[in-house]
Amino acid sequence: MWNPTARQRRSAEILFGIVVVILDLFAGLQIEYGAVFSPDVSQTLEIAEIVGAIGFLAILTAAVIAGLQHKDRATLQIFVVFLVFATVHLVANITALVLTAHVRDESYLWGLWDVGSAYLMVVAVFTGWYWAADTLIPNGAFDFPVPERKPAPTPNLIDYVFIAFNTNATFGPTVETVTSRRVKVLMMLQTTCSLVVLVVLVARMVSLKS
Repeated sequence: MWNPTARQRRSAEILFGIVVVILDLFAGLQIEYGAVFSPDVSQTLEIAEIVGAIGFLAILTAAVIAGLQHKDRATLQIFVVFLVFATVHLVANITALVLTAHVRDESYLWGLWDVGSAYLMVVAVFTGWYWAADTLIPNGAFDFPVPERKPAPTPNLIDYVFIAFNTNATFGPTVETVTSRRVKVLMMLQTTCSLVVLVVLVARMVSLKS
């Protein structure tokens, strides 16, 4: 379980939120709903995106205010709300990538940057979930390997990034043991998101070569 100081935790939560918002922006920037849906549906989806962006900023602002007031428990609760909001946005972005894939006319490799952003957003969002779960679940959500004849290591943020990145790349943790059923469900969700994004990526690259 990661036990940073209150200041470190607040700073990491705010920085994490900024990174997720930026990745969400890049993942959805080139999505054109009008090429797939009717004008009314497209307008509704665009409004939903604007409302979502405002929601992101509102939650992030609330986290900053709570952090400045040293309300650590409130900051953590807001962070969990942010993760729920970010997960919904992530699923929406991936769905939009799939639905609009056939209308994209890519001729350069840089046209794949939105898929790359979605892939990195999967890593970022689930890093937050694993960190929060390991903090909130009694006795932690993971058993980290203990080096022989050495004291048990204290995990930090990079350990949760490592778990999320490996789950994206290999569809499961490597040396860590998952001790929580809820986290196992989170990992299955992450694997599903990662697989879908990779399928879209392969399809885009094939279309570039054709």
